[in-house]
Amino acid sequence: MAARLLVVADDLTGGLDTGVQFARQGASVRVVIDTARDSDWTRAQAQVIVAVTHSRHMPPGEAYDAVYAAVSAGRDAGIRHFYKKTDSALRGNIGAELAAALRASGAKSLAFLPAYPAMRRVTAGGIHLIDGVPVAQSVFGRDPFDPVRESDVARLISSQTDMPVSTGMTAGCGIRVLDAQTDDDLIRAGHALDEADALTVTAGCAGFAGTLPHLLGLECAARPSVPGLGEGLLVVCGSMNPITLAQLKHAERYGFRRAHVAPGRPAAPPTDARWLMLDACGFDAEAHGLAMGEARRRVAERLAAVYGELSADGGRTALITGGDTLRACMDRIGCTQLEPFAELFPGVVLAKAFTARGERLVISKSGGFGKETLLQDLRMVIEGKQTEE
Repeated sequence: MAARLLVVADDLTGGLDTGVQFARQGASVRVVIDTARDSDWTRAQAQVIVAVTHSRHMPPGEAYDAVYAAVSAGRDAGIRHFYKKTDSALRGNIGAELAAALRASGAKSLAFLPAYPAMRRVTAGGIHLIDGVPVAQSVFGRDPFDPVRESDVARLISSQTDMPVSTGMTAGCGIRVLDAQTDDDLIRAGHALDEADALTVTAGCAGFAGTLPHLLGLECAARPSVPGLGEGLLVVCGSMNPITLAQLKHAERYGFRRAHVAPGRPAAPPTDARWLMLDACGFDAEAHGLAMGEARRRVAERLAAVYGELSADGGRTALITGGDTLRACMDRIGCTQLEPFAELFPGVVLAKAFTARGERLVISKSGGFGKETLLQDLRMVIEGKQTEE
């Protein structure tokens, strides 16, 4: 099976929440966890390949090179359509990576639609808004690892590239930023781009990705079914996002057990809890003399080590939040590719992880996604008291 679309994502959770937009409409999807280590990734047997470059926290020049290499490899493999997946809150190397995707694709222009209306993230007048607040003034402007300093999308892109940047559905070369405040806006933009033969390379998050299966003929009558989700939930939280922290606190009030797991804290968490949350909140990187990047890596590795121990019995389904932590956990079990097949709630993805010992189910989400009640809602799904959205 030859791939027809390559999605290039800067982090693993984002690759999954975008890949599932195609899977839920019947397309076959494979998420390649690390293109730098998987030399045969372009041969993945799927209509849609999601290549994860892990470039969100790289210097802009390195991020550019990683994306350029991925798109170039896709072209060499015969893929003709490309989607540069970006963070829905505009974190990361947005300008550098869009420029790399456009240049490597060989197209003249790239339409960028960063809106995700289902998650209350919209673009109006070129300004990106989170819950009605300019993104730089939202919680993402205070992100401890990658704060967003600019809400004007074109200006943010131009800070990392000298490629022409414009707003609106105008002809010409370079990067075009398009507004969208509703799903219908995204659909209309997609049809306009299709009519203009401008779908060779596009960019955005899971929001606009949801319009592409129909436009690119990737739909299928068969839809994947959701299997049973085990007998409990093991939450592995590597995110420090306030949205996720509120979810942990809410779940704790409703009977989840919570264990703090961090580098230098050898105490083992409880193993008999059916509903268990692991997190590294309270870990003080500065007190340990660690830079933020090194602290992020150590936290992810520590959480992954405990995940490997507690997930071996297969009794609980794991929910892993945070791209770095998800990557470390998959490395721990020897997984190099994932197959997303269901979206339990917006941005909350159920996937198969392929390992030498067989398949296992994994739920993932970005740290900035989900209602405060999310973990309790998932518990109700597992107990059969609520159906997924």
